[in-house]
Amino acid sequence: MGLDIYAGTMTRYYSRNWKTAVQKMAEANGVKCVMTDGSGSEVKPVSDKAEIEEVRGIVTQWADNLAAGLDPTIETPLWVDDCECDYYTDKPDWLAFGALVMLQACRLLNKPLPEYVNDDWDAFKEPAVKEVMSRSDVNSLLAGASVWLPLPATAIFVAQLPTGAETTFSTVESLRNELEELNRQMWQADEATIISWRNDKYYIPVKQDKEKTFFGFISRSSKKQKYRTEDLAQCGYSILYQAMCFAREHNVPIIADY
Repeated sequence: MGLDIYAGTMTRYYSRNWKTAVQKMAEANGVKCVMTDGSGSEVKPVSDKAEIEEVRGIVTQWADNLAAGLDPTIETPLWVDDCECDYYTDKPDWLAFGALVMLQACRLLNKPLPEYVNDDWDAFKEPAVKEVMSRSDVNSLLAGASVWLPLPATAIFVAQLPTGAETTFSTVESLRNELEELNRQMWQADEATIISWRNDKYYIPVKQDKEKTFFGFISRSSKKQKYRTEDLAQCGYSILYQAMCFAREHNVPIIADY
């Protein structure tokens, strides 16, 4: 299952009125793209206004209850949740996202980052990542957060989503702090440079067998391809950075969709 990063309202997210990077790319090239759920059924956007309003009501009530549980003094609503607000989405997939997590783990443990990884590499099976994720003093990415809420404080906690599923939450402010700290320690890159890291070249194999890349997606062959780990980490960093900036500007959550 792939990984997309979404920043926008939860009403739009849960009513599926947004397009992934793959959908946008397919649409731009005149190719039909059908999104399916875990059972293989096609996922279509909700068009019925009454149903969308029902989703909005559930999300708004959930957010108010969550805020009350965190801090009764928090002003609600935490954000205006509708289906009209713009959104940001991109696809680091697990390779670039995992490389970013691996980079953070190696930095905290003072270990060298592997120079290369294969296209079937899983960062979350790495001993360094497992070790750091078992700690209680890690940041949101290393804690396995999948939702970052637009709260003014920094926090990491476990709670239920509007669907009832349990996940690890953090805040947009927490993500901002950890991304800025990583950049300060690793690269000291300005915003233009960070944005430039979201580029096809970061998904080009070190030894390429006549494969082409387009907007970060490549055609996989049976032969394993090798990638520069830090390049992938920078690509993942750029996507999360841009999602964080969008979420701060529009006061909306960030969701790791997979």
